[in-house]
Amino acid sequence: MKVTDIAIHSGSIDTPYRSLGEVTAKVAKGSLLSKSPTIEDANFKLQEVALRLGANAVINVTYDRGMSMMSYEVLKAKGLAVIAESDEIQCPVCAETIKRQAKKCRYCGADLVVA
Repeated sequence: MKVTDIAIHSGSIDTPYRSLGEVTAKVAKGSLLSKSPTIEDANFKLQEVALRLGANAVINVTYDRGMSMMSYEVLKAKGLAVIAESDEIQCPVCAETIKRQAKKCRYCGADLVVA
C-alpha cells in the first residue's frame, strides 16, 4: 500500500472499521520566505503516520492553525487511524462475494453465522 492510498475523511465513514488510535501531524513554515503549510501537506503527514500503524483510512480529521516558538506558521492535524472494512465478505462455503449483513448465502444457500 502506498501512502497516498490512505483515505482522509473529515467526518466518520459508513462502513465498519477497527480503530487503531489517534494520529497527529504537524507541518510548519520554515522561514518568512517559505510557503505556508497547506492542508494537503498535513494530510500527507497524517497518511505517513497512519501507514506505519497499518491503517487504510484516517477519520474525523481536524485542523488547527497557529504559531510556535520555532516557526512562523504551524498547521496541526489530528484524526483517528482506522482499518475500514468492506461491506462485502466471501461466503465460507462457496467463496462467492456476499454482503456482510447476509444471514444466508444467495449463491449456495448456506446459513451464515453472524459474528
